[in-house]
Amino acid sequence: MIESTTLRYFYEVAAFGSVRVAAEKLFVAQSAVSRQIALLEDELGVPVFERHARGMALTAAGELLLRYAQDNKTQLADLKGQIHEYETLAKGHVRVGCVEGILHGLLTSFMPNFIRTHPGITFSLDLMGSHAVGESVAEHKYDLGILFGASPRPDLIELQKIDQPLCVIASPQHPLAQERSCTLAQVADTPLALPDRSFGLRQLVDRVSSKGKFKLNIAVETNSLSFASRLVAESDLITFQPSDVVAPLIEAGTVVAIPLTDASLRSARATLVASYSRRLSLAANHLSQSLIAYMQGWQRPLKPGRAAAPRAPSRGRTK
Repeated sequence: MIESTTLRYFYEVAAFGSVRVAAEKLFVAQSAVSRQIALLEDELGVPVFERHARGMALTAAGELLLRYAQDNKTQLADLKGQIHEYETLAKGHVRVGCVEGILHGLLTSFMPNFIRTHPGITFSLDLMGSHAVGESVAEHKYDLGILFGASPRPDLIELQKIDQPLCVIASPQHPLAQERSCTLAQVADTPLALPDRSFGLRQLVDRVSSKGKFKLNIAVETNSLSFASRLVAESDLITFQPSDVVAPLIEAGTVVAIPLTDASLRSARATLVASYSRRLSLAANHLSQSLIAYMQGWQRPLKPGRAAAPRAPSRGRTK
């Protein structure tokens, strides 16, 4: 039987690719880490690391053991959460992976009241691209995820969707600011500030331009929607984002939002997902049910050239 200490040492060496760094993180001697790895390999009968001058790399057997270690870590966290649930029905930690637009839009609006009404629940809210959200939830690194578009994997369950139609975001002084709507092809030649290809939003835009056989004039590529929207407010560039993402800038008169009429861009959505193979903790279930109800009532009607102020969601029934 592999001891938990040995597994923990192995996990750290795999994470950092170095016995020295792992020892520093664990606050133990390098020799102690090396000894545990040697004992582990003796027990398994195969090497789990390849030793190189530049560090340690996992073997095929090591990759299998790493997946076991990750699952073991997740199961231990779940067990702790379930034990806490016996103490109180409103206690636990929830891990959420989320795309930037939803994190700064819907979740910023939703979280304050939920935190007030569920003071025993704590959170990790991490920002990442849609693909990474799907991967992380499927691998049980996160309890819940919110990504742009439909679920990218069959092992994820879609709990709720909200409309996130894409718009042209531009300065009020931009020539496009007077338009009531436009297509992607009509603005393809305009210099753009776009998110990189890790964003589901960018992947959708690329598919539309590829299908239409036209090329976008990308002047700036970034991994920050916030930077892109603030850049267009100060320049002649434009970007494509849901109006929710830039609602504060629209309300301040810094940018305007012009609806894109391409069918797939107009029907874009964000999706709350969880893993099919994992039972949500009580704390995560509290969050998911509350978030589903909130998403059902989340509406920010868009007027030509600008977005209206956000409305408080109606009280929808949870599914």
